[in-house]
Amino acid sequence: MMDSERTIAFVPEEQRGKTATLIILDMRNRPVVVPLQGNMTLGRDYDKSNCDIRVQSRITGRRHGEFVYSDVYQDYYYIDNNSVNGTYINGNKLTSQDGGTSAPYKLQEGDVLRIDHSRLDDPHPEAVLMIFTWSYTLGSRWTVRSIKGLAEIRIGRDEKNTIVLDDLLISRTHAVIRKENGQCWIEDIHSQNGVRVTGREIEKSQLLYEHDVVRIGNTILILWADTIIYNIFTKEEGQLSVNIRKMAVNFGRKTLIKDIEFEAENTDFVLILGGSGAGKTTLINTILGEKKADGEILLDGQNLYRNFKYMKTKIGLVPQFLNLRLNDKVRETLMDVAEIKLPKQDYSHQDKLRRVQDTMEKVGVQNLSEHLISQLSGGQKKKVSVAAQLIGFQKVFICDEPDSGLDAASRMQQMEILKEIADNGKIVMVISHEPDDAVNSVTGESLFTKVLVIAKSTKEQCGQMAFYGTVPEALEFFQVKRLQDIMLEINPTYEGGKGRADYYIQKYTLQPKKRGRNKR
Repeated sequence: MMDSERTIAFVPEEQRGKTATLIILDMRNRPVVVPLQGNMTLGRDYDKSNCDIRVQSRITGRRHGEFVYSDVYQDYYYIDNNSVNGTYINGNKLTSQDGGTSAPYKLQEGDVLRIDHSRLDDPHPEAVLMIFTWSYTLGSRWTVRSIKGLAEIRIGRDEKNTIVLDDLLISRTHAVIRKENGQCWIEDIHSQNGVRVTGREIEKSQLLYEHDVVRIGNTILILWADTIIYNIFTKEEGQLSVNIRKMAVNFGRKTLIKDIEFEAENTDFVLILGGSGAGKTTLINTILGEKKADGEILLDGQNLYRNFKYMKTKIGLVPQFLNLRLNDKVRETLMDVAEIKLPKQDYSHQDKLRRVQDTMEKVGVQNLSEHLISQLSGGQKKKVSVAAQLIGFQKVFICDEPDSGLDAASRMQQMEILKEIADNGKIVMVISHEPDDAVNSVTGESLFTKVLVIAKSTKEQCGQMAFYGTVPEALEFFQVKRLQDIMLEINPTYEGGKGRADYYIQKYTLQPKKRGRNKR
């Protein structure tokens, strides 16, 4: 740690990794972590206060606002109680309705809430800053770095930077803050993962005001009174939330899919089922961001379309098989993958070695690093294939018919690899025409944890949700014994099916939706 850096707060172990959390900065000048538990009121800290969350600030109302939890949608909302100074969220002020409270604002990962006077570019000394997070785990300490008297502050992994951050999602020199004529500017130095200020990705450079929140990689930095306060968040797990109202082509004249809504969590292995023309590939393309739909796709609370430069690196297609060269060693094989997946301008040779070593340890092949691929057993080769997919920093893996054209043994091998990727804290989504072949060799149970069924409605002439849930729930919902038999139920009669797509779409629409998070 540099002389000008010091630790200002430690995060207690029990407060790390809480699912719904507020990180608060007020006149205490150190971050305070507050877990959200159901409905909670926010207000000024004074002797007779009965608010659940109390902040030290005289510009905060006695009952300034409320954090409201929805049991139906399992989301948090914020309401401003017609306070004198109001509440800003991501730079926009909430407005009251007819002199009453503001409309509920649905909180998303990384939202920045701020209590201040009317001008955010001239913050009040008693302004309050709050950061909402669903499940990021805080590092053990918050560090403060003085920037008083500095004209330039460089941020990145390289030791030559002003602020050095041990975060592989950050480029060697990721961003620079410059002070010019009494103003601060932050510039993205051609980084791979971008720079976000107050929840929004910047294009190239942006004016930076005191109390602004900067997010690069897994690190959060706060500009606070001639200092930068920062902490590294970690989160291997992911949560994918898809809400597609409509995906249309030909200037909106032809709808391909509509009313698709589901959530997948880390370790979910999701089977996508649907007949010809139901929109499976269209759905995949929208999740990849290749086709933009009318709707919202969130990964860990971050909007795919609004933060595409950053988010596109988190979602990827999985090739059918990794072509392992038999005469290469395991470490060499994985380093070759790292050279492809980790850009040279962002990752040094040492960075790549570290990533490979970490991944080998995670998958359990570190003791095989100097072995030739030809010397490995079938199970060991599968683990190397899994490691190769984990070298990058993707959180969601999508596979379009990975078992196509393969024999039964190869199909099983491929599905086992994909399942292991999911078990390593990722989300894997698969289109498969032989879903019943993907079973645990010991228990005989399906490898899939969730099933998403898209059926082509004869009424709407487009793909719609017909089911989302676990494998046992899917078999019960469609009253079948095999996953493959679901296709028989929803396919049209001219394709040999029973033509009951509309029936199941309506049946699913009428049943209570389980859209919420698995953990709270």
